[in-house]
Amino acid sequence: MKRKSIAMILLLFLVLHPAAAKGEETTAAKALQELTELSDSIFQLTRQAKYDEALQVALYAEKTFKAENWRGTLTNTQVRQITLGYQDIIKGLPQEDLNEREKLRYASQFRMLLDAIQSNSEPLWGSLEKPIMGSFPTLKKEVKDPESTTFYETWNELVSLYDMIYPSLTIDISPEKLQTIKQHMEVIEQGEFLKASSGTKLERLTKLEEDLSSVFANVDQDEADPSLLWVILTTGSMILLTLTYVGFRKYRAEKEKKQKRQADYPKS
Repeated sequence: MKRKSIAMILLLFLVLHPAAAKGEETTAAKALQELTELSDSIFQLTRQAKYDEALQVALYAEKTFKAENWRGTLTNTQVRQITLGYQDIIKGLPQEDLNEREKLRYASQFRMLLDAIQSNSEPLWGSLEKPIMGSFPTLKKEVKDPESTTFYETWNELVSLYDMIYPSLTIDISPEKLQTIKQHMEVIEQGEFLKASSGTKLERLTKLEEDLSSVFANVDQDEADPSLLWVILTTGSMILLTLTYVGFRKYRAEKEKKQKRQADYPKS
């Protein structure tokens, strides 16, 4: 009788456990879908300069995210990037000294990140291929001219757009590929870069161009969200027009601090 009871319990466990697991998976999928929709609401409200409303949605997104058990659904990297994303929004939106372009950057970055996590194809970050890759003909032309003072303005635009999609790239692109790109960019940002020969500079730019091209090569792209692309392009133009080389160095220093914060963020 005892053996029969144990057998019945095991049978019930085998029958009910897959159903329970499926139920948990469905719940997590719904929670992720809700989070993605919230990221779009944050983006749209921020674009309309409705910062108080966007902040309230971001706070709700934070609450929703923390309430869900993501174990087995999201990776540590995904959890970390989502957490950093809404933290930037919650911290940035109330700041009066933060211009509207930067607030839009935070919102669009978060929107693309959630899209990258939820979507298996046609990521929104793929819509930046043309503005990013389109920078290289100008960069190669300017780097050949020893009298040019605008190289780092164009470079600045490329970097700002790359930084915007970087959290999404950590979801879809291998760490090794991202590390290679980082190394190329660090070399170009060194003060000694412009003192090198034209051949050396062009070689480094070409290697970066090839690596970035390979990032976009396997992306199935759909029509980009027009409003999101508008934000991306106007944000890039703003940076191109307003940042000088000195400002660029300060921008990079602040970025390095943020990267260190990301690296030091406790992994769950």
